[in-house]
Amino acid sequence: MKNKLFAQVTVALSGAAVIAAGTAMPVMADPVSVNKYAELVGLGSDTTMDVMDGISLALGDVSVSDTRLKLASYKAIGSADVVVSADGIAIPRANGSSAGRDALRIAIGQINSGSVAIAPDDLGKSRSAVSPTTAQLAGKFHYARSSSGPSGAVANGVVTYVPFAQDNMTYATAPLNITKIPSDIPVGSAGNTSEVSLMNIYKGNITKVIEDASTGAFIKLAAPSYTPAAGEVATTIRAYVPQAGSGTRSFWNSTVGITDAGITNGTFPAKDITPGGVTVQEHDGTAVATDPYALVGFSISQWVAQTNGVAPKRTAGAILRSIGGLEPVVVTDGVYATAPTWSAIKRAVYNIVPTALINADEENAYTRAFRGTNSLVCQAKAVIQKFGYGLLSYTGVDAELGETTGGQSTICGNIIAANRVYAPSASTVTLGAPVVAASGSSATVTATVASNGNQGGTVTLFSGFGTPDQAEVASGVVAKGATTVDITVTNTTEAAFEKTVTAQFVPVLTGVDVSSSALNGTTITLAAPAVAKTETSVSFGAATVASNGLSATFTATFTGGQNGNLNIYNTDFSGAILKTVAVTGATATVTIDQAKGEKVSYNLVGEFVPSNAEVATSSRTTSALPVALKNTSYTLITVGASYKTSALPTVSVTIKAGKSTSTVGATGTVFAVVYNSKKVPVQVSSALVKLSAGKATLKFAKITTVGTYTVKVFYGGSADVAESTTTKTFKVTK
Repeated sequence: MKNKLFAQVTVALSGAAVIAAGTAMPVMADPVSVNKYAELVGLGSDTTMDVMDGISLALGDVSVSDTRLKLASYKAIGSADVVVSADGIAIPRANGSSAGRDALRIAIGQINSGSVAIAPDDLGKSRSAVSPTTAQLAGKFHYARSSSGPSGAVANGVVTYVPFAQDNMTYATAPLNITKIPSDIPVGSAGNTSEVSLMNIYKGNITKVIEDASTGAFIKLAAPSYTPAAGEVATTIRAYVPQAGSGTRSFWNSTVGITDAGITNGTFPAKDITPGGVTVQEHDGTAVATDPYALVGFSISQWVAQTNGVAPKRTAGAILRSIGGLEPVVVTDGVYATAPTWSAIKRAVYNIVPTALINADEENAYTRAFRGTNSLVCQAKAVIQKFGYGLLSYTGVDAELGETTGGQSTICGNIIAANRVYAPSASTVTLGAPVVAASGSSATVTATVASNGNQGGTVTLFSGFGTPDQAEVASGVVAKGATTVDITVTNTTEAAFEKTVTAQFVPVLTGVDVSSSALNGTTITLAAPAVAKTETSVSFGAATVASNGLSATFTATFTGGQNGNLNIYNTDFSGAILKTVAVTGATATVTIDQAKGEKVSYNLVGEFVPSNAEVATSSRTTSALPVALKNTSYTLITVGASYKTSALPTVSVTIKAGKSTSTVGATGTVFAVVYNSKKVPVQVSSALVKLSAGKATLKFAKITTVGTYTVKVFYGGSADVAESTTTKTFKVTK
């Protein structure tokens, strides 16, 4: 095989080359299939979008049964927004490391809103930045790609920069047959303001390309004060930086010693828009490919990936230039790679993730994907190298845990505190006055919370908050979008108690800080809980009325297994008790008699009263039992004390309805039988005699045998009056 340094390429390569480690990987676009929405969604850096695409493709799905990707990396360029979840709701396409970082900060509630740069349009014209809110991004955006590292570590920083590869940079220009910018321009130093260096070009200390006026041959680069000699012509250098918010821009600015503020106010000549109004997108050669006097910082890894065909081709023919005699790439059998000797400009690249999740004790999608040298991303070594990146170190104390001291930017998957930035946003929680239930043994307290995005969380009430005796009293969940939750405190002890509580709010979003209410600011006083009682019930079966119509019998059925008494009432439970029956089992037989000799129509109801009211409830029937009973018949017989054997005995009968004092005569018929002293019938009255106003006269034939006789009068009853039999004695003499 032929191996040589890549000398200055003069034309853009076309087609997809075979990667040295294997066959070429396809050029990838957004993972937009509805079956390919991911556990972890990432946006941000243009520099690392392609290698993260490659890693996403290599990692595949979560499981055989779940077709979600382990992680998805959406392009920094393309449409203004992108759908990343099955609900179809789009989010802004964050373009650049800063845009991705800030979108993640918004998504986790560290800030409620912010300016997020989005990709230029199809013509390369910049689009206005957008200002999404936490409510829009929460749960949809999980990690951010970044080609720049953390700045200003914060002990409780809510996001962590996790390094995963080594990128290299140089400057890019138009091909050699076009460009007038030479190779081997050194980075320079801040103390030397006159040398030809990248620092001095970007600071404005070197601003001119000097050429031969006749031949156009390059002569030198010169300071602004240089006056062209005879036969020379001067043209202003166009020093470009990538779009605002780009991590590459931030890194390149720091490398060449300039700032965004200096670019904006004109202190430095660097630009991010071409004279044609096209946005200078990082690692896109369009801005310089046809401009002889232009240069721009360019990722060597991106150039390699694009040229080899594993990333979308955006070089537009721009070439990479050497620095300090070092060529940026090598080529072997037509396949390019970063030169192993390159040392001029190097940087780590990162994925930014929520600290609480990457630092969790229990394994989760973030820890599996990013934490430590054994993480899925760090173990994708072949993919990282296929896309032109170098490998970080995989050794060090606790490197597998991502906790190598001092290795924050040099060891893959390192998550130490030095990589954490941005303190959490504040939340608040307050408690309302307790509302005690009627029983007195429980109370409800309303907790009111506030946090960026109002995405909910958990409020827990503690007694002894912050002391060794701290104990949880009760808790409640604040729903997404809500700001209150009602928390019920129930006395589960046997005695009354008083608790003074403090509320702690733990938001769902990891970028929002935990908060507490006023310390011991709410007192809840509860009575001893009522003893739970056995529930009972009582119901009546159908009534059977006795043949004489004076009583009715029915069965009462009970549940609850308790002893006690069943009280029977008429119509409702406000009147007198008609009857009380002892209850010792599941059923009881109840007989109700006619009241005071007069007919009645009852609607019977019952109330069960347990023997021990502390352990069982009382219960009542829910439907009345209809029962109709007759009047008692009262019979008065008038007969002579004695009759001669020659006389005809006569019996006068009066039958009253109800009682002896009643003025109401019964209806119906009567007859009578006369019995001798031996209880043998000797006479029968004429056929049934109909009562008139309750009266009738019954006549008998002569009784010729002297003795004592009994007359028995039979009353057959009526619809209202019960049947009856009455006797009276008389004598027969000579």
